[in-house]
Amino acid sequence: MTNRFRFLKSKIEFLASPKTGRTTYYDTDVQKLALRVTAAGSRTFYVVKRAEDGMAWVKLGTFPDMTVEQARKAAETKLGEFAIGNNPAKVKRAEKLKQTLGQAFDHYMKMYVWPRGIKTANDLRALWERCLGPMPDLPAKKHGCKRVKHPGGVDWSERKLDQIANKDVRALHASIATTTPVLANRVIELLSSIYNRSKEWGYPGTNPATDITPFKETKRDRFIRHDELPRFFTALEADTSVDFKHFVLLSLLTGVRRGNVLAARWEEINFEMNLWRVPDTKNGDPLNVPLVPEAVAILQERNPQPQGYIFAGESATGHISPPKERWRKLLGRAELEDFTIHDLRRSLGSWQAIGGASLAVIGKSLGHKSADATMIYARLSMDPVRQSVTSATSAMLTAAGVKKSAKVVKLAKTS
Repeated sequence: MTNRFRFLKSKIEFLASPKTGRTTYYDTDVQKLALRVTAAGSRTFYVVKRAEDGMAWVKLGTFPDMTVEQARKAAETKLGEFAIGNNPAKVKRAEKLKQTLGQAFDHYMKMYVWPRGIKTANDLRALWERCLGPMPDLPAKKHGCKRVKHPGGVDWSERKLDQIANKDVRALHASIATTTPVLANRVIELLSSIYNRSKEWGYPGTNPATDITPFKETKRDRFIRHDELPRFFTALEADTSVDFKHFVLLSLLTGVRRGNVLAARWEEINFEMNLWRVPDTKNGDPLNVPLVPEAVAILQERNPQPQGYIFAGESATGHISPPKERWRKLLGRAELEDFTIHDLRRSLGSWQAIGGASLAVIGKSLGHKSADATMIYARLSMDPVRQSVTSATSAMLTAAGVKKSAKVVKLAKTS
């Protein structure tokens, strides 16, 4: 059989497959219609047409899913597009070159997030995986649950940037908000940022995450109250993990963020000045934290070393992981509701305010950063900060029943 013949089902079915490579046949009815037969036995219809950049091969479909008559009609349609100056092959190549949302996110992380040292980089990736992209199939961490997609989340990683419409984003926003409105707002912020950066880098389309009204967010003001402190400390003392008890107490007594407490190193502690210099905070500036006597006692109990993590652990980071399950059980024993680990930090600031500390002193002790207060923070010495923190922690420990009023006592030794 020659390489050019009138395509018929009966003839195509009996075409022999080449031992290697592929063989091309042409139809005599529609002369630009080709059929490629591979060594694996596949039979695929193409339109072959000379274009400005060489020979264009436009795939139509595979035999027998596409019949001969369907192939001829499809070929004539494509040839008509060529006739009016449109090159389907060129259009298809351009479509392949379009960036997907997954590619845009990876580029966003590589070119924007990581070079700027954005502290929430890991949180952004976790948000992407839970709500916008594919969720890695990883085993659950020790004492943790396996991570799963948000019930309202999607996987748009393979969708082209111009295939995501504003109505799609609105639907996603509403879907996630049925359970977690605040998370829904964060997802829209991330998606909008990805598109804005992509536009800076040459994406010609529009941002589908614009003009979406965020759900109302109430600023959290939860802190541990006077009547809750005794139950909290009793429940904490009953825990079997020394690391956990020390982590919770240091978080409460210093007001330092969870991640910084977990990653604290002995090199950062100055026992002569009773000062902890946190070198890498959320706002990018180092933070000097005055250590009250009770915090110093906890650190001394942990057997200070020349260097290394204070809360060393067998994990990828080298220190212990966030104790989510132990925290949940602690709240159950203490009969506390709606209280997070971050609320320990807020508790210190709240008790400072109760004690009459100025907002500037509170801001400096917690490492807050705002445009109108920065100069005041810079002029403050550590003395009023230390006095305020000492007063606040003393009041909390007295209310908890682990410290007598106006008298410093050593915390009960943990077991």
